[in-house]
Amino acid sequence: MNIDLWVWDLDARQDVDLSVLSSGEQQRARRFVQPLHQNRYAVGRATLRHILSQYTGKPASGLAFDYGPNGKPALAGDVFFNLSHSENQAALAVTRGCDLGLDIQHYRPVETDLAERFFSLREREELEALGPTRFADGFFRCWTRKEAVLKARGEGLSVELDSFDVTLTPDTPPQLLRYTPDPACVDSLSLHHLDFAPDLVGAIAVFSHARPVTVTRR
Repeated sequence: MNIDLWVWDLDARQDVDLSVLSSGEQQRARRFVQPLHQNRYAVGRATLRHILSQYTGKPASGLAFDYGPNGKPALAGDVFFNLSHSENQAALAVTRGCDLGLDIQHYRPVETDLAERFFSLREREELEALGPTRFADGFFRCWTRKEAVLKARGEGLSVELDSFDVTLTPDTPPQLLRYTPDPACVDSLSLHHLDFAPDLVGAIAVFSHARPVTVTRR
């Protein structure tokens, strides 16, 4: 199975047609206090619509999204997608026939107690073994993979982050090792690491059911 990965700079897409936004999206954009954040939200949603119109064959302005219990947007039919953004960068993963989750994060200073609060014992031990020089790399690999898993399942933060384990060591393949709320998820969901730039990392979680997965940058 193939996943298309679209990546764009929210501050550089000044030519994107914002007229495709729904009235609700326009209202939400205006709720941001800073003009920078208003523009980033509007550009992100408009670009999302323009890209998805290529997969659905429908006008960008005519796309109607359904929202799950935890706010995850979806389309009717076999096109599945997930959007993530960090600062000025946005990324969109699109595939057909199975659900998926995507998360990207810029590296930033983090306190070690965040891992104590949110990561499982196994993850904390693996992170500690990396040492201080590779702490940030391991932390954000772990964080994006856990977020991607929750987004693939449409659960958001309704599930405790320490109730499941993912790998985080750079030389270890990305993998979901344990998922206490639904153990069968371990065999049906696969994880895929994304490197964008020295300070930007990400992950895709997809219900591939052991099928080979190819991620193609667009």
